[in-house]
Amino acid sequence: MFPWRTPCSPAFKPRFIGPFTLRFHGCHRQGTFLRSHEQAPWCRPALKISEEIAYAPGRREHMNVQQTHGLTIGPLAASGFGATVAGLAPGAITTAQKEIVLEAYRRHHGLLCFEFEGLLSADDLHALTAIFGDNEFAPGLINGIGKKAADGEENISVDDQVAALRDKGRDPYLAFIGNVDPDSLKMTPTDRKFYGEWEWHTDMSYIPVPPTFSLLHARIVPATGGDTGFCSQVLAAAALPDDLRREVSTLRIKHDATYTSSGVLRPGMSAPASPIEAHGHAHPVLRATPSGPALFLGRRTNAYVVGLPLDESEDLLNRLWAHATQEAFQYHHHWRVGQVVAWDNRMMLHMRHPVDETAARFMWRTQTKGEAVRAVTA
Repeated sequence: MFPWRTPCSPAFKPRFIGPFTLRFHGCHRQGTFLRSHEQAPWCRPALKISEEIAYAPGRREHMNVQQTHGLTIGPLAASGFGATVAGLAPGAITTAQKEIVLEAYRRHHGLLCFEFEGLLSADDLHALTAIFGDNEFAPGLINGIGKKAADGEENISVDDQVAALRDKGRDPYLAFIGNVDPDSLKMTPTDRKFYGEWEWHTDMSYIPVPPTFSLLHARIVPATGGDTGFCSQVLAAAALPDDLRREVSTLRIKHDATYTSSGVLRPGMSAPASPIEAHGHAHPVLRATPSGPALFLGRRTNAYVVGLPLDESEDLLNRLWAHATQEAFQYHHHWRVGQVVAWDNRMMLHMRHPVDETAARFMWRTQTKGEAVRAVTA
């Protein structure tokens, strides 16, 4: 189902087996490749999608590896978007390096994989995150940011909540995601839903101002399983059929806050009777981003198109999701310890593949403060 799973390494090259055939780690796929000046037939020229995007997966050899200011930047192998960055020292990032990283992010449409030889400290990860914006609190720690206030805690200030966390030795900007204890690093009893597939989603899109960037730092990864899929919603918007584009041009989707991407009910939440009654925030279907219009769907569970009868909302959402998650828009990342992947939530969906119940997986996660969601204007 997901043929394009590769490590992020500029040195990793596709092997040509014959006419129009690529093979990666034993997988192969037939296809017609595009020269650098061509566009895929389903690309809308009016959107002026950069030639840096290759619409046939794996075909970006016209993009040279860049070496400058101690950094090596190259395209993600077997992906129509994204880049790798090597050579960065998070504790000593120069102004020039920051600008180079941000330019790479813009040119490669919202997905960067940073290669490091070892694990980062929390300060290093925060410094890396700061390239992309101001650090935002980790979800689930501060009321209103992925966490519903418990009874009697509604009026506790953010400063008091932060102070309480720091008194416990907890970094309020750092999230732990995994099935191990953050201190002992031993596996701990974990909800079985953790091990299943996590649905396509955008981080915290259920709040009025979702975080712009998310970063994941691989601390412990299984030999197999637990890969993270990314799906470009800029490419999906560029390929949106005209009739569907017109249908959604003024519509808004309410993004559900009830469940996590693994299907676990969030603390303080109760299951809604229907998506119409689900708790969450509504955003435009088509969102403006630095790389052009992007579909902004959030997650499928309990989503609702505001103003439509439920059956019509479900039908439209099914059509949108079927289009938005086509393999042509996807990249699936197999992790190595030490890597950090950063992505722009405004233009990217992501998901996680299942993890074996005997395997450990532990990630650190940070995010940046967001901006108001702007609808695409005609």
